[in-house]
Parts: sequence; C-alpha cells; structure tokens
Amino acid sequence: MKLLIYNMLDQFVLRMAGKTIAVSEAIKEDLIRHGVKEDRIEVITNAVSAPMNAREMKAVRLERRAVMNLSPKDFAVCYIGRLSAEKGLKHLITALSMIEAGAEHVKLVIIGDGPQKQELKELAEKHRVGERVVFAGFQSDVEAWIPAMDAFILPSLTEGTPMALLEAMAYGLPSIASAVGGVPDIIDSGVNGILVSPGRPDELKDALLRIIEDAPLRKKLSAAARKRIRADYDVKDWARKIEAEYDKLAGQT
Repeated sequence: MKLLIYNMLDQFVLRMAGKTIAVSEAIKEDLIRHGVKEDRIEVITNAVSAPMNAREMKAVRLERRAVMNLSPKDFAVCYIGRLSAEKGLKHLITALSMIEAGAEHVKLVIIGDGPQKQELKELAEKHRVGERVVFAGFQSDVEAWIPAMDAFILPSLTEGTPMALLEAMAYGLPSIASAVGGVPDIIDSGVNGILVSPGRPDELKDALLRIIEDAPLRKKLSAAARKRIRADYDVKDWARKIEAEYDKLAGQT
C-alpha cells in the first residue's frame, strides 16, 4: 500500500515538473506512458569517472581475492546491486548450478544486500553451489572490489542505465547483462559485452561458459568495454549536460 501511494505521488510530481531527466530511452517511454509530456523529458544517461591505474588495480585485486579466499585458479563472476526479485538473482544461481566442467573454480561474488538475501542463500544450498557463492554484503567502496573480479553479470528483469554495469565496463570486466531497459543502449552484444534474455538461466549459463572458456573473447570484450565508456559515459560530459539543463530552466524564469 505504501509503495502504491509513493508511486502515485511520484507520478503526480513528475507530471508537474518543468523538466524531468531520464537515464534511458526506456525510462523516457515509461514516463510518457504515465502522463509526463515528452517535451519535458531529457535523456541523460548515467556516467562514471575514470578507474584507478593498473598498479593500484593489481594491488587491490590481490588483497580482495585474499579476503574472499579466492585462489589464482578461481574465475570470479561478480554481481553488484540490491538483492531483490526484480534483479533476477534466482536465475543466476540456477545458471551457476548448470555449469559442470571445471565448476569448482567458477565462483559467484554477490555484492549488496536486500530482502532476498536469505532466500538466495537457501537456493544456493538447494542447488549445491553454496560453497561457490560468496555473499559479500553491502560495500560502500564498490569500486575497490571490481578489480578482484574476472567478469561481471547483471541478470535483472528490469533496469534503467545501471551504474554497476558502467563501472564494471570502465574497469574492463567482460560483462553479461539482460537485454532490458537501457542496457541494450550500452552493450552491443558480442562486441563489448553479451546480452541475454531476462529470466533465462540457460542463456546465462551459455554466456558464462563463453566468457570462461574463451580468453581471446574476454580480451576483446574488455578492450571494447573500456573504449565505449570513455567515448559515451564520461562523467565530465554528464556534468556538462546536467549543467546545461539547469541553465535552460534558469533562463525560463
């Protein structure tokens, strides 16, 4: 009931606003469906700052992997975000359980907290992958964990322009993500990441195996991901766009 009231108030305020900034075209379309006038919506995607240098990344990688008890042989796949139903984590754990060859070295690191945490832990045990899933909990310094990972995965059922995906790509992590919301605007599947259908553990499993088994593909996706972030998701460009919108509004008063 509280959520319904919040959504109604949110929609009312957005309809009255002189300008609304959406972080993806998909969110813009959703706003239009809820009565916000199209000419009052500006799409400005999220952005990220430049990552730490290579020397810092190497030191952080060694330190964080030691904290998580990960060996040099372990392939660490990372999820960052809220632990709730719309993030599709149940499908991800199911996908992990479907990987058989070299399975003991494939580890899933879940960074974040939320209402589904206990359910996900129980599901991991049910699928007999409890020892391969690391629940790292909420971390205020998320960027300090990314260099320790070998790949990033976002199995969401709904998204905007996810910051975690942008941050992972900025660090060059080969990334797998559901083709929802603004994600297809970021990832060109097979070029700078891999897109999968939402709610499909089989596709998640196949994408994971591609990245785990194909080192040249990982290298290709990593380089292209860094290039895409530098070109289109630079935080300085984002700040200039936001400032320009405020200037326009100020000029109308």
